[in-house]
Amino acid sequence: MSRPLTRDTLVRWSALSVAALALSACGGSADAAADVDVAGVPDDALDGLTITVGDFFGDCVDAVGDETDPTVGTTECETMRILNNKFNAENPYGITVDREAGSEWSVYYDAVNSSFAANTAPDILFMHAANIPDYAGRGLLLPLSDAFDAVGIDPSDLTEPALAGVTDADGVVHGVPHDLHGNLLHVNTDLMAEAGLVADDGSPVLPSSPEELVEHAEQFQEATGQQYIAWANDFNIPFRMFWTLVAQQGETVVSADGEATVDTEAGREALGVIADLYDRGIARSTQTYDSSQQAWLNGGVGLLVNGTWVVNEYSRSADFGYQAVDFPTLYDQPGVWANSHTWVVPVQRDGDAARYRAALEYAAFMLENNEAWALNTGHLSPLTSVLDSDSYQQADQRAGYATTAEFASLVPQVDGWQGAEDAMARALETVWLTGASVEDALTAAQSQVARQLD
Repeated sequence: MSRPLTRDTLVRWSALSVAALALSACGGSADAAADVDVAGVPDDALDGLTITVGDFFGDCVDAVGDETDPTVGTTECETMRILNNKFNAENPYGITVDREAGSEWSVYYDAVNSSFAANTAPDILFMHAANIPDYAGRGLLLPLSDAFDAVGIDPSDLTEPALAGVTDADGVVHGVPHDLHGNLLHVNTDLMAEAGLVADDGSPVLPSSPEELVEHAEQFQEATGQQYIAWANDFNIPFRMFWTLVAQQGETVVSADGEATVDTEAGREALGVIADLYDRGIARSTQTYDSSQQAWLNGGVGLLVNGTWVVNEYSRSADFGYQAVDFPTLYDQPGVWANSHTWVVPVQRDGDAARYRAALEYAAFMLENNEAWALNTGHLSPLTSVLDSDSYQQADQRAGYATTAEFASLVPQVDGWQGAEDAMARALETVWLTGASVEDALTAAQSQVARQLD
């Protein structure tokens, strides 16, 4: 999801009010949906169908007009609107897609929840992979494991993290991956060169251990007088850093079967590193999304931790040498926090197989045009064929972080994760906000996450 260069403090959207909406009583029959024969729907049954789609990329219809060439899009909103136009103009079945169910990211899930509660969910909608279990577990989403082949989706072309992100513990798929987005390092190579932290080819020299990270920070600050690394404390980046450092030790903070595994040796190591960076003043607990980003854009920061969604904007805005690169591996194996935008198909009361197939034809079309989405937005394609293509590898900045798609660490498909993530983030931040010990913070996080997952 994209973020504007200046923005108000975000409200944590991830604490969904799913349970309060009594969603288990809404929508169509999950048992009936499992028996839907999408492959058996003839092409002529799709002619003249209008389906509805929900996404959270805002409205830019006036700017886009009737444009159908996705290469002219420069933002998520423009690209999505153009792809909708292209689908309406070019799909061979006579399907028309209309957009509804929320327009802005900040209120999107409220609109989604309301539509499920009112039995008015769109035919297909955008959903983060981490959110899927809270809906699929209540029978609100169509199982798609047997439907991919019917619309020409090749699961073997999906990267392992992308496919795992939409597959539950029983092997049932409930989403069509649209992209991967995760933490990257955004590098001011001019400042890094001033600090003597670039290789002969001009690429930044990044730390390979927590100790080396501190050494680089001290060398950088002494040489430049500027801040070595920055991130947003109001945008869950510290939690994402924690997730990343645990993953790089070969561990996770939640098991595939939904068990909290936060208070572990790997967790203590990861949180200890983050706490040490705050204690040394290398990281600053007062920096927000806006202030950390602006400090970097003003040339006062060497490394900014932020996501894929800002790559294109930074390429246009930075007036210094800029490179987007994979998050550095500080432990035994590469790994980085990531999530995935996916398409899900709500179970409808009428259980119309033709409408289900039409919705999946739309998702399949989006995959066919995924390179345009990835290039226009900065997000990583979920398709190996796109990631490996010459056009993708040669596009601005992409070669620097394409391998993130291979070692992205997504949340497993477990119920209750969104509330658990917020609880964990609040517990972890007590270390740098209130002076809590690493041990006490992890004890609290373990307990609170376990309670949320229950």
